[in-house]
Amino acid sequence: MNVIPLVSVKNGRLFDGIEGDPLTVDEVFARVKKDTMLYVLDSDGIDHNNPDLELYQQLTEQCILWVDDGPRRIDDVMDTIMAGATDLTIRLDHWPEVSIDEIFELTDGEVFYAVTLGPKNRIQGGTLAPQGAGIIAFIDATQPQGDFTTESHLKDMGLRQKIYLYTASAKNPSGWEEQTLAGLIVDLKNLGGTL
Repeated sequence: MNVIPLVSVKNGRLFDGIEGDPLTVDEVFARVKKDTMLYVLDSDGIDHNNPDLELYQQLTEQCILWVDDGPRRIDDVMDTIMAGATDLTIRLDHWPEVSIDEIFELTDGEVFYAVTLGPKNRIQGGTLAPQGAGIIAFIDATQPQGDFTTESHLKDMGLRQKIYLYTASAKNPSGWEEQTLAGLIVDLKNLGGTL
């Protein structure tokens, strides 16, 4: 199964997970091999429409970037791509009238829609992605781990689209391999050694 490390950006600082410890770009480079796909969850972009484009440029020196920075218009997408992003995550709660065709005109990379699976598997934050786009699913913290209905719902979604699942830790991902997931997004701090 494909496992992609996640780093986050909050208040202009880089962290080794969503709820991680601070780290530098050099520390990221020491922990991941050259040309590793790195998921960058930029809370400054998502929450405040202020993505850290300079940081993306630094990270792209060694990593392939999949950036989740909450673009709200096509110009935001262009800025993120120009800063070094290969793959992008779109959040419909920030850009409800997104035109996926316009995004595909700008990039050859993959485009994913972020969804949150909440209690009873209701998808929060939008509908399923249109043709050609994938999904990254964030499980609501209140959702029980190993919940059969969640796994069944993800399997159904994965039959129609490429889907990645965010999980804080890759420890004991038993059962996920049997799902139709393309891979896991895991906090860098929870992936041992150099990736």
